[in-house]
Amino acid sequence: MNTPAPRKAGRTLLVAVAAALVVSLALSYGAYQLASYSWDQVVSYQSPYDDAPAASLRVPADGAAHQRVVLVLIDGLTAEAASGMDAMTELAGRGTTIDITVPQPSLSYPTWTTIMSGAPQQISGVTTNWYEGRVGVDTLLDVAIDAGRRTLVSGPSDVDALFDGSRADASAFTEWPELVHDASTYETDGIVDDAIALDEDRAAEFAFVVFPDVDNAGHAHGAASDEYAAVVDRVDADLGRLVEALDDGETVFCVLPDHGHIASGGHGGWESPVIHTLGVLAGPGVAEGRVSADLEDIAPTVAVLAGLPTPAHARGTAILDALAAPGSAAVAADERHATAFAAHYVDVVSGEGVAPGTLDEARAAMAEADDARLAEERAGRLWMLLGAVALLIAVAGATYLLSWRALAAVASGVLTYALVYNALFFLVHGYRWSLSAFNDESMIQAFFNGRMAEAVLAGTLGCLVAAFVYPALRSHPRGVREGYGREWVALGVATALGIQATLAVQIGWFLYRWGADVVWHLPDFRAGFKYDLDLIQLTALGAVAIIGPLVSYLVGRFHPALGKPAA
Repeated sequence: MNTPAPRKAGRTLLVAVAAALVVSLALSYGAYQLASYSWDQVVSYQSPYDDAPAASLRVPADGAAHQRVVLVLIDGLTAEAASGMDAMTELAGRGTTIDITVPQPSLSYPTWTTIMSGAPQQISGVTTNWYEGRVGVDTLLDVAIDAGRRTLVSGPSDVDALFDGSRADASAFTEWPELVHDASTYETDGIVDDAIALDEDRAAEFAFVVFPDVDNAGHAHGAASDEYAAVVDRVDADLGRLVEALDDGETVFCVLPDHGHIASGGHGGWESPVIHTLGVLAGPGVAEGRVSADLEDIAPTVAVLAGLPTPAHARGTAILDALAAPGSAAVAADERHATAFAAHYVDVVSGEGVAPGTLDEARAAMAEADDARLAEERAGRLWMLLGAVALLIAVAGATYLLSWRALAAVASGVLTYALVYNALFFLVHGYRWSLSAFNDESMIQAFFNGRMAEAVLAGTLGCLVAAFVYPALRSHPRGVREGYGREWVALGVATALGIQATLAVQIGWFLYRWGADVVWHLPDFRAGFKYDLDLIQLTALGAVAIIGPLVSYLVGRFHPALGKPAA
């Protein structure tokens, strides 16, 4: 006996629903695994640029005049706050104000390392505050010690952990409170006291001092708060004490933040108050005026003013407009270092040995090497994007085979998801695609869990809308009680899978652009943050693939417009 056609069609639909559910759950599991892998790739990034021994990339600053330099890092100080500090204003009046752009991610350990080495995150390998151990790149402290200069370091214990600060001739470290961003404590006064006491007879030739309290206040209260302003005032007074005690008329002071803060508190992302900061240079050899520079240019500039070799792995170069003698022997050594480092960089990226002649040629060679390798890798990753697009087309096509009305209903569900999820993210919470949303690293897990919960909510609402749109498109809609239960279940699964396929295309675009492996080049972190959120949503939507069919079935069962089965 042949099975009737309607029964065959029903079985086919059930098989299709089961297959769609398997695909949805597989996408969810794969997204979870990929999210963990991609996050770990950034956190555990191993720089290929620091393998070269420092000695092979350092260029001696022969004939350069030696000067005493005091480098002060004020963690978390915004440009607006810096411009209102009396001590900063006094220094700027006899030197150069620097409008600084901070590289991403704009977190403390990575930016501290950039300040001390001239190596941004891609070069240093320090990408997060979870970095452990001493940094692998050459630093100002290294070159000062190797040059036989008397050195001084005062600040939080993290400075010792990152830069082995206890090697200095004089050092003192303050243990941060158990809660790192606890603004109830104030450490800067003690750090200044230590620095002044250690600099007996002003003997230190290179001093590095770190103030942590402004950053603590930013995290605890936000950069727009009265509490933040009060801490800035205290730090201003302590900075003034430090300058007065250490200034002998021949000392160069470099005072700058590592990053700023958003108004509500937090950093790590690309917001203007976070990445656009304000620093000052003052003392012999410093020109008067105002300049713009990248954070990676600070270490080479300090090295030139101190008459030291530029740190070996520095990608930045001295800020010539901030120097009274831009044609000095130290500047010439810095430019020779820049070309030597460019040759090393190009060799790592492309495997081709080059010897760029001028500074401009060196920069052009690095940019060309980047562009060539990215283009080659993107050509090899195009299948990732095309595969995601093919998945979306397959889901749309399979839904259309069910009926064009089902496709229209699924599309309305996908649109509902996007509107609800993004309204919660951007409007209700006020988030952006930025690491600054966390405010504190301890909040990361709760943040992502919240986004998963909202993805489930938005996906469930998408399935509900699709279930109401579907019967509205028919003049005589048929419900579960008329024997169409399979179709209503299929609608829920198709909606969940449609949402996932739409996210998969966005994920595919990121993978095409940057890839999942972080080997030699860090991705754009704004796009990377969105990529992580897309993976988190895709993971959570596996639950919607189970909840959604139940929602659509219940609508098909109890919708008032759907009739009862014929007698």
